[in-house]
Amino acid sequence: MGAVREDRGYLRCRAHAVRAFSWRHPRVVLALRTGLAAGLAWLLVQPGGGFVRDYPYYAPLGAMVATSTSIVGSLRSSAQAVSAIAVGVGLALAIRATPIPEPLALVVGIVVAMLVSALPWFGPMASWVPFAVLFELIAGADDPWRYAAAYGGLTAFGALVGVAVNLALPQLPLTPAVRAQEHLRRRLADQLDLLAEGLERNERLDEDDWARRRTDIDPDARRVEELLGNVLEARRGNWTARRWAEVTERRAEQARALLRLTGCVDEVIALVADVRIPLHGSDRRETAVRCATAAAFHEVAGMLRSPDEIPQEDGEEGTESEDAGPKPVRRATAAVEALRRQAALACAEGGDQYLAAASVAVSLHQAVEAWS
Repeated sequence: MGAVREDRGYLRCRAHAVRAFSWRHPRVVLALRTGLAAGLAWLLVQPGGGFVRDYPYYAPLGAMVATSTSIVGSLRSSAQAVSAIAVGVGLALAIRATPIPEPLALVVGIVVAMLVSALPWFGPMASWVPFAVLFELIAGADDPWRYAAAYGGLTAFGALVGVAVNLALPQLPLTPAVRAQEHLRRRLADQLDLLAEGLERNERLDEDDWARRRTDIDPDARRVEELLGNVLEARRGNWTARRWAEVTERRAEQARALLRLTGCVDEVIALVADVRIPLHGSDRRETAVRCATAAAFHEVAGMLRSPDEIPQEDGEEGTESEDAGPKPVRRATAAVEALRRQAALACAEGGDQYLAAASVAVSLHQAVEAWS
């Protein structure tokens, strides 16, 4: 029994190591799977005769096209590539049936193929339409129908092999999404700290100074949204996804919260950078509101830099010791609540001119709520 337990422990450790490697190095895993699919397609067509023997290299080409980080993506790429080849070959055969001279036929074929490839159906495989026309008109000049069967048929066969490999060895590209989230979190935290430091300065900053403190975080947010979409797509048809559904879903929830937080922070930046609002003066109320705003910015930035409080890839929960003090989310919540009270007091004493400070508090509250 002891030996059996040791064997099971070894298998669990090995499975964990493989899973960790595949999550942390998705590009390497994709490359290995692509090579496996191409090699398998090449071996499978070797016994064939006829045009299969003459053009075996189109099978691994189709396998390379079909291999993707998701099963849905693999099916989509295969369908788009095979359709593009079929349309291109069909155009070339139709042009070859006309009495157009060969050089002019090539020109007409490429022009028509380029126009047809603009159709949205072909997606990123659109360039295969003119390539198929070119290959069919030149490489298939001696035996057009034989070449068409080899080009389209073997590419489709290789694509099926690629899809089969994806089904057998599915991938879950979680690590790139997590890294993009971490990068966006750091950018947002740095932005909030810059704004807080600007409010804490003794001299008053003008609009140009605030503009220099503003960074463009929209590309990072779009990157997180794109990679989140890739992860959710990779779950479809993935027979291993159920095992890691909790980790994946909580990562996805955190990404959505981070995107909402990005929008809230962007609104805050616009408000603080407006030198017309009473955050930049030197009287008692403005100083109190400004200090509370800067403190809230620092605490929200600290919340963003705090370690994840969700399960790690090995399934263990991240914990915080009892002596570690309040969690960053609690500190951020307390600081934002202090800002809200200070803004409400300023509005009661100084009028509607402090509504902008209240708006900053509301936006920060929404940001913290989205994160927690």
